[in-house]
Amino acid sequence: MAAATFAWTNAVVRRGVVSGTVTQAITLSIPPGVPVFLAALLLTGSPGMLGELSHRSLLVFAGVGLSHFCLGRYCNYSAINAIGNNLAGPVLQLNLIISLTLAVLFLGEKLTPVRVLGIILIVAGPMMIRRGKAAQPVKPISFTPRFAEGYAFAFCAALCYGASPVLVRYASEGKGIAASLAGGVIASAAATVVMALLLLIPGHWRDLRAVTPHNARWFAFSGMLVYVSQIFAYMAVAIAPVTVTAPIVALANIFRLYFAKLLTPDHEMFGRDVYLATAISFFGVIIITASVDALPLPDGLKTFLNWRWP
Repeated sequence: MAAATFAWTNAVVRRGVVSGTVTQAITLSIPPGVPVFLAALLLTGSPGMLGELSHRSLLVFAGVGLSHFCLGRYCNYSAINAIGNNLAGPVLQLNLIISLTLAVLFLGEKLTPVRVLGIILIVAGPMMIRRGKAAQPVKPISFTPRFAEGYAFAFCAALCYGASPVLVRYASEGKGIAASLAGGVIASAAATVVMALLLLIPGHWRDLRAVTPHNARWFAFSGMLVYVSQIFAYMAVAIAPVTVTAPIVALANIFRLYFAKLLTPDHEMFGRDVYLATAISFFGVIIITASVDALPLPDGLKTFLNWRWP
């Protein structure tokens, strides 16, 4: 659910920045986070969790708000504006490698042969789409990609997004979904404060006032939707290892192709092999979430598949 809604958000943002600006998009998309996360926390029946988070968790969640919601989102939206969703996707896929590396190094999580195979398949899907006719549009497009700018921003977004699942899982301190949602309230509140301060800059305020009602609706909708995506992501890392959840969330780079086709077909580049890539990545998801012990395999093979690293 996190992967699908995140991809849908990017398609909505792309629709808005066709004629709007990244500054308008990020300013209007961040404030809805507090009420969305707070409503989700209230639905869990544990609003008191906000008072139970340690000072360390509060600081880490606030840091996530600044790195993910502010810097990461700005870089992501700038990449989308420069080269479109489809070309930015493969670079953003690097966040998976960053998440898994940090999870192994700092959270003590383990990789198994099955998880490694699943990760390879999930990453291979988008790579297949970009192979061959990667940069060849299948029909004339209505924009000129700015490759250097787009790839640079996408790489920076991948760094910010890659660290977030590990930080959220660390800050949740094993307290479950309620703790992660309470952290979401803190993170989005911190990001909203930063956006409010930026409005004191005259140029920022003038740019925001110039937004058209049409684009304002797209950006506001993207703001609501992206936090729904974050809620699913926070819930996932609260109850399952990053080495499992991060590769599945990475399927957003497959979903984004379909949503881009639906919302902005004239402002994206499309390659071939999309259906094959989707099937391969989805098979990777099935593998990475499968229980080896439940399969009728020889004991020797089960022993190998249950090997842990490090």
